[in-house]
Amino acid sequence: MIRRRLTVLFSALAVLAACGTAAQRRQGYVDANPGLQPEIASAILEGEIAEGMTREDVRAAWGDPERETRAISEAGEQDTWSYPTPIGRFKEGKVILIFAKGKLVKLIN
Repeated sequence: MIRRRLTVLFSALAVLAACGTAAQRRQGYVDANPGLQPEIASAILEGEIAEGMTREDVRAAWGDPERETRAISEAGEQDTWSYPTPIGRFKEGKVILIFAKGKLVKLIN
């Protein structure tokens, strides 16, 4: 019984610590990039993403993706990232992000 309670307590503390780390990562990125457009900075601080963000902006908002792939064609490079949910405003399924020319151009959920 005590062991189970300790496990639950440590799990809750780990979740809270991860939240603090994400908030610190976001704030640190925004502070280090004063030239960000206000709407981009605001989205990052809220843990959200938007088309037009750079890969670095998205990483600051959501952290590292679960999977990254890169395709190179005559049209140029295209990166595809995937994140498990829940993340940001997405509550179920996977979130697929597509980047072209270094910018987020499409979100699929």
